[in-house]
Amino acid sequence: MPVPHRIAVLMVVFAVAAACAPAPSAALPAEPTGSLAAQPSPSSPAVSAFAAEAWPETGSACGTMGYLGSLGRIEALDARTIRFTLCGPDGAFLARIAHPSLGIVAAAALDQIAADRSSAAFVSGSGDWQIEARAGDNVRLVPAAGVKSKGTAAVILRWAADAATRTAMLANATVDGVNAPAATSLDDLVTMPEVALVPRVSLAVAYLGFGGGSAFATSAVRRAIAEGIDTAMLLAAFPPGSSTAAHLAPCAAASGCAGTAFPAYNGPAGAAALDAAAFDRARTYPLHIPDGPVPGLPNPTAVATALASQLASVLGVRVRVDAMPAASLRAAIANGTIDGIYLDAVASPVADASAFYAALFTDRPGSAAARAAGDISVKLASVAALTTPADRDAAFAAISNALRAQQVLVPLASAGVMTAWRSDVAGVAASPLGTDPLGAMTAGDRGQIVFLQAEPAGGGWCGATASADAWRLCALVSDGLYALPAGAVRPVPKLATACVPSLNATVWTCRLRTRLQTGAGAPLNARDVLATFRAAWDATTPLRTGATADDLAMWSGLFGGPLNPPKG
Repeated sequence: MPVPHRIAVLMVVFAVAAACAPAPSAALPAEPTGSLAAQPSPSSPAVSAFAAEAWPETGSACGTMGYLGSLGRIEALDARTIRFTLCGPDGAFLARIAHPSLGIVAAAALDQIAADRSSAAFVSGSGDWQIEARAGDNVRLVPAAGVKSKGTAAVILRWAADAATRTAMLANATVDGVNAPAATSLDDLVTMPEVALVPRVSLAVAYLGFGGGSAFATSAVRRAIAEGIDTAMLLAAFPPGSSTAAHLAPCAAASGCAGTAFPAYNGPAGAAALDAAAFDRARTYPLHIPDGPVPGLPNPTAVATALASQLASVLGVRVRVDAMPAASLRAAIANGTIDGIYLDAVASPVADASAFYAALFTDRPGSAAARAAGDISVKLASVAALTTPADRDAAFAAISNALRAQQVLVPLASAGVMTAWRSDVAGVAASPLGTDPLGAMTAGDRGQIVFLQAEPAGGGWCGATASADAWRLCALVSDGLYALPAGAVRPVPKLATACVPSLNATVWTCRLRTRLQTGAGAPLNARDVLATFRAAWDATTPLRTGATADDLAMWSGLFGGPLNPPKG
C-alpha cells in the first residue's frame, strides 16, 4: 500500500491510541544542549498618562501614490481602544489580524530591537510564555509572570535541518514531537505504538486549470476532465500529510468548504462525456507547469507525470509537460494567453476563503477561469461587506456552487506536512500556521515538552518573518488581538475582547482586555498595538529600514503591501 494511503488509514488509529495508551517507559527527553544563556532582567518602564496616537498622524494612507495596501489608518483612541480604518470593506479582517506575525509587542521593546537586533532573541511579548534561556539549537520557554500553565511546565524548541535527524531523535525518545519527519521513515513510524502521526493541513490548494482556445471551452468537457482525475491517487506526488481537495479554497480556511464538493472521480462517466462532446483525442495538448516548487505545489513535475498518466489511461487524453518559470506561467494565466491546461496552486496566509477566491479571480479578471465564471468579481465584492460567519458561509457556498457548475478549475490537493509525536503526549494539535498549542500539551510524566523543527526559532517579534517555525515561537511569546487556534477555522478573540465592524466593514474598532502586560510584567495598551502594526506596515520605521521584498512579504500577503515601500 502506498505510504500516503497507509497514513490516511493509520493516523486516526494512532491519534486515538495517543489519548488512550499508557505512558511508555522510554527515556525522558534530554535537557537542552550547551550552556544556556539566562534572559536579561527586564527594566520596568515608567508608567505615564495615556496620550492618543494615530498613524498616519493625519489623513489616510488610502489613495497615496504607489500604495497598494488595504489598511488606511490605525488609531489608539484610549488605553483600551484601537480603531482600524480600511480602504474598502473587508469581512475577513479578523482572519488577517489573527496571523501570528501580528503578535503584540511593547513599543519600548520594538525600539530596543531597532537599536540592537540581538535583543529580539529575548523580547518579551504579550503571550502566556516567555523566553527563559537559549543556546545552540535550543530555546527554553517558561510561563510568563502571573500565568499558571494549563499543560506542561516548560516548552523547549529545538531545530535540525535534516529530516532523518529529526526522525531519529523522535524514535530515540530524545524529543516529544517533530515537524516533517523523513518521508522514507513513515512506513516504520506507523508500526511503532509509541509514535502517533498527525497531519498538518495547509492554507493552499493545488489545482488544474484550463487555458483558452476551443478544446476546453465548454463546461461539459472541463467536467469530463475533472471526472477522469483520481485525486486520491495523486496524493502520492504530494508530501505526507497532504489531503485531497474538493473545493477551490482549503477547508482549513473559514468558509473554505462552503458549498457542494466538486465532482468526484468517475472515469467511465468522464470518458463517455468526452465522446459525447466529440473531443479531439488525436491531438496532444500542452500541460504547463511551474519549473520549480511553488507554495502549495512542492513538486510540479511529479504531479504532472502522475496526472498525464491518468489522463491517458482513463480518458485517452494525451498531454506533453511544458515547464515554465512560475512568473511567466502566472502572467500567461492572468492575461488569458495560456493554452491547453496547466498546474498551479493558490496559497495565502489569510485563513479565509475570500483570500483564495480573490487571488484566482479578482486579481486575474482576464484569465480563462474568470471569464468562464461570469460575474464572479461582482459576487466577491458583495461578500466583502459581510461579517457574520453564517452570512459569509452562505455567500461562499453560492459562489463555490456557481464555479462548480462551470467547472472553471479542478481542485486537486492541499499540500500538508506530517508531524510525529510520542504517543503519551496529550493535547496534540497541528496548526496550518505552525501555531501548535505546545504550552497546553502534557508529555506523560515529564515536566517539559520538547519539539524539534527544521529551522531556528527567532524572537518574540515576527513582523518580518515568513516561516511557520518562527511563528511557532511567536505564538507562544506574543498574542495577537485575535488568534486562529489549532484545529479551528475561525479566529477567536485573544488580547481583544472583541473587534466590532462598521455597517460596511470598512472600520473595525477593537476593545482590549483589562490589565494586559508582557511576559515580564510590563503593562500593555493600545499604543503598543499601534506600534506593533506600524513596525510591520510602515517601511520607513527603523525595523523596516533596508528591508527587502522578502522581509515585507508577510505583511503584503495580509494587507496587500506596506506603506512607503522601498523604491527600486
